[in-house]
Amino acid sequence: MRKILSTAVLSIAAASLVMPFEAQAAKKERKSPPAPFLIWVDDAKALVGKPDVRFICSDGEKKCEKHIPGSAITSAHDLHYLKDIKECNGLPMCKERAEKFIGEELGISNDMTAIAYDDGRGPNASGVWYFLYLYGLDADKGQVKMLDGGLATWEAKGYPLETGHAKVQPKTFKANIRWDILATKEEVLKATKDKEHYIILDARRFQEYVGKALLKAEYEPGKEIQVKRGGHIPGAVFFEWKKVAGNPSGKPGRPLFKPLKKLKRYFKKAGVTPDKTVITYCHVGTGRGSFVFAALKLVGHDKAKVYVGSWDEWGNDPSLPIEK
Repeated sequence: MRKILSTAVLSIAAASLVMPFEAQAAKKERKSPPAPFLIWVDDAKALVGKPDVRFICSDGEKKCEKHIPGSAITSAHDLHYLKDIKECNGLPMCKERAEKFIGEELGISNDMTAIAYDDGRGPNASGVWYFLYLYGLDADKGQVKMLDGGLATWEAKGYPLETGHAKVQPKTFKANIRWDILATKEEVLKATKDKEHYIILDARRFQEYVGKALLKAEYEPGKEIQVKRGGHIPGAVFFEWKKVAGNPSGKPGRPLFKPLKKLKRYFKKAGVTPDKTVITYCHVGTGRGSFVFAALKLVGHDKAKVYVGSWDEWGNDPSLPIEK
């Protein structure tokens, strides 16, 4: 059962966090570059309790035990099922499963606005944001957003929080899949042989990129498997998500993304040009890969896609080439 945090608890939080934070906020607080799919915490506060707005805490049940009132809770990492990816043309969930999950578990209908957030680092918020964008909420018109500043800034400002098990009212959702932002295994394989028209960005840690770290992911609900092979997709450029992150440590008062000039410089240095389709990936797509995808949208690169199958699919398919 949900319980609103007591006045006493919030007062203690205010004494220890809000005053020091607010004293420095005017100088240190900086937002990400403006975009319809980002909303700063101050603006989002006014939307709490609105029946047509759903906040989604994207860090999983344990880390989301304290959350924005009315939030749905999920884990961005668990929105990717390898079985569904194989059976449904690269989708992280087959259409019917996604419709049920978005409507019943997240409590989102097609006419609602969704705001995904995490601790302030960004990848998990971007994973849920991308997932909802893929299945039909319009990120370009601001129907699905990420909370700039994240829960760290929200809490530091003393904004309302609640604790306990989150449960939302089920809704009906019908998917309208955005195939233009999804890369399949077949397209990625094509991209490895067509460097004139494609560039692939690997958003993982260097240890993963060189094959020294093997991670797990959901094969289907409740069943995790570890990837069998390490390495990276041939020709993929190592581009860790932290390159574009404004707050990789999840501290209050900091933006999700670096300033526009820096983003453009990093992408240019990586070889991104306006004429190329950019495919981003990580281990499951809905996380570090989607975060880099969002940064590409911030700089105005329209030809960007996420390979949601990511290393979980590629590394588990012995027919596909790898590099280390």
